[in-house]
Amino acid sequence: MLPLLLSSVTLLSAPALAAVAARGEGFIHAPVKATRGTPKLLRRQAEEATTNHKAGTMYTLDIDLGTPPQTITVILDTGSPDLWVNPTCETSGEPEYCAQFAQFDYTTSSTIADTGYADILSYGKGNVTIEYVTDMVTIGSAQITDQIFGVNFESYDIPMGILGLSPAVNPAGGDYPFVLDNMASQGLINSRAFSLDLRGVDSPDGAIIFGGIDTGKFIGNLEALPILDPSQTPSGADRYWVALTGLGVTLPDGTSQTSEEIAVPVFLDSGGTLSRLPTPIFQAIGDVFPGAQFDPDSGFYVVDCSVANQPGSLDFVFNSKVISVAWADFIWELQEGVCVVGVLPGDDEPVFGDSFLRAAYVVYDQDNRSLHIAQAANCGTNVVAIGASGVPADLVGDCTGVEAPTPTAGAGGGLDVTQTRAPTNTITGASPALTTLGFGGPGPAATGGRKSTTVGGLGPAPTGTSNGGNGGNGGNGGNGGNGDKKNGAVAGVSVGSGAMVALAAVNVAAWLL
Repeated sequence: MLPLLLSSVTLLSAPALAAVAARGEGFIHAPVKATRGTPKLLRRQAEEATTNHKAGTMYTLDIDLGTPPQTITVILDTGSPDLWVNPTCETSGEPEYCAQFAQFDYTTSSTIADTGYADILSYGKGNVTIEYVTDMVTIGSAQITDQIFGVNFESYDIPMGILGLSPAVNPAGGDYPFVLDNMASQGLINSRAFSLDLRGVDSPDGAIIFGGIDTGKFIGNLEALPILDPSQTPSGADRYWVALTGLGVTLPDGTSQTSEEIAVPVFLDSGGTLSRLPTPIFQAIGDVFPGAQFDPDSGFYVVDCSVANQPGSLDFVFNSKVISVAWADFIWELQEGVCVVGVLPGDDEPVFGDSFLRAAYVVYDQDNRSLHIAQAANCGTNVVAIGASGVPADLVGDCTGVEAPTPTAGAGGGLDVTQTRAPTNTITGASPALTTLGFGGPGPAATGGRKSTTVGGLGPAPTGTSNGGNGGNGGNGGNGGNGDKKNGAVAGVSVGSGAMVALAAVNVAAWLL
């Protein structure tokens, strides 16, 4: 395997860098697109500039798989670790929408190899049964060799494949090298870190930079927040958990309210359209929006869509840093003319989804177990590579602007986020028809991790042979596929403790089921 020489790459100019995938010395820059998943938009172009985040905006990335390369669009997800492709459109929840995206034809790749292993992955919304293969994965012209990923043969309620970028969710189980792991181990980036800029609803061109930071996309310093240990989190899952220390609201007339100091674990999930926060915080947020009414049937706070045009903001506090989210970015037009506040109650596993992340510039650093966060902005492009030691402590954004002041710790200003109470206003009688939710992000991977399964094969191998073995029952294992797997497509697997042995051929550590 020939190493890729980063020094031989010429950097693109700033305008070009913002529009296309690119490589630089120690970083990989790729555009992130806002992709809508709503039945009302099925006949429209699948990827388009975001003018209003109707019914389930997802953020997606184009990657190339196989030899010759095939371009596949996947959901960018910081709430799960696995890469997989080819949802089953018939059971995706939105079959026509799903069919608009290309699928990976594994039979035409000359570099694909079968690992002899299959799995079931569960998400907050939907699940997928996959067979693991190895093949070339290219992102931003940087090629990852022998990357393990899943090819689906049965899925539900997920209309696109997913590129997961979280740590292994179950800290008790070992895992195979994920995409970010291989980027670092193969020398494409200096450490397992990336920055994410999703942008507001009126900006079409966000970006992800593996191994780098764009100082032209945020204001002020990057606040370093330690990733909480799984033992400090509600579910015990190893995710991008940080501590939310306060909440404020700036009303359209310029007045503000603040909460007392709190310490609430939340994790940042780009794969979730909405945020889910503890019930008292959910209720406090819903009640501050003018005219908001709680809908018991759907669980949403419903607001007049014109409220999104008012100059209010929600101000989320992380130690000394405040991230202000404009009401226009936090209100979700669920259906034509029906708007809701972009948060639901989530006491078991609080999460900041896209309704928050659109306003934040975030650097995710797995190696140093830290997140670095700042107010997102856009004043050009200046990419700085992240070194092996992590994010430079003195890095400051190039953008100017007034950052929201940090509320005085412990000085509550009328915003109660600790007590559960009845909503101020509740819809009575007929509620809005909130039945066509459309597809948002998949939500986080299931905390319980992977599940053992026995499956058949995807189809005949294009070259050589790869005969499926006998599947195991639960954890009893079985005989893996036999034959020439190096050039064969995935034709059969067996799952269970015996099947894990087959992964040794591709240097994969078995994980606990």
